[in-house]
Amino acid sequence: MKTKPVQFIMYNILLASSSRAFVRNNLPSNRLSKSFATSTNLFSTASETDQDNNNSSTQNDSEPFAHSEPFSPWDPVRLAEKVQSRNNAFRSRQHVNPLSAKFQQPTVLTPNWPYDTYDDLSKPLFLDIGCSRGGFLIDMATTQMKQQPGDATNNQYLEPDYNYLGLEIRPIVVYHAQKRIEKREDGGDASSLKGKLGFVGCNANVDLERLLQLLQDSNPEDLLNLQMVTIQFPDPHFKARHAKRRVVRPELVTTLAKFMPPGSTVWLQSDIQSVLDDMRFQFRLQSQYFQDSISPEIVDINANDDNDNDDESEAIQLDYVEENLLGVRTEREISVLERDLPVYRALFTRTDAQFSSD
Repeated sequence: MKTKPVQFIMYNILLASSSRAFVRNNLPSNRLSKSFATSTNLFSTASETDQDNNNSSTQNDSEPFAHSEPFSPWDPVRLAEKVQSRNNAFRSRQHVNPLSAKFQQPTVLTPNWPYDTYDDLSKPLFLDIGCSRGGFLIDMATTQMKQQPGDATNNQYLEPDYNYLGLEIRPIVVYHAQKRIEKREDGGDASSLKGKLGFVGCNANVDLERLLQLLQDSNPEDLLNLQMVTIQFPDPHFKARHAKRRVVRPELVTTLAKFMPPGSTVWLQSDIQSVLDDMRFQFRLQSQYFQDSISPEIVDINANDDNDNDDESEAIQLDYVEENLLGVRTEREISVLERDLPVYRALFTRTDAQFSSD
């Protein structure tokens, strides 16, 4: 039996006293009995509910594995049941706390992953961290499949043929991303993505190294050709005390350095300047492994002009890549540009330095 807070006990005593005086002057006793009983039950229920909510809140903010029997939020059986109970409605939080206990659980993979996802594991890998509903990867894969070797329109930053992997922390979102691939197959789409594209629900800062190691171990040459990594418009987590929730952490950069070969690329985008700067800072901290495409130096924007007047020369610092170098936009990027808002971009290249865990 739960103990009622003192304030509610005192309130009920005062309510009873005032109610007796009210009855004598206004209401029949039978009506008061029902009214008083209903009021008492409501306050009692509210008190217990508040206590339950407080317990839940405390549990969610506790250390990982605080639950007595933790389970992965990406468990396919539980997730399918949850979606069916909602009549397949797509509803999800825009932001989640990746440090909460449930999101610290390892993801649940099929017993035969990645063999049951990719037809040819020797292909280079395109990894999108924070893929949301998968629209960018689906568009990218479809676009690249239409390219022909030697085509003048081929992008210098992209390989003609990839395996594509999208990671997303929100379980319902990644569930629907996978369903988008299945719908294309059921609809007889000519540009089949089966065997080329897969989505995994997980916390990248928990599962990334495990996933990349599985892919490397599954490669016929025991070498993971992770050629492209994109991190685009991640959750900003604006508050200073929430900065540790951001996806690009030192450990994530280290993991990418471990598995990415020399010459491979990391592409970063955000419509929040401070978020892009923070991601960029994390990669610049490991400059032995990642080289920023734009060095932090002052350049003269009139250097190539036929202008002999040095007084009119203008120097600026080019901090960001101005255009989308991949040629395919995310849904968020399209929305931002339609509102004539800026997008901040950075490109990093994996150096020749051999990875060292020391």
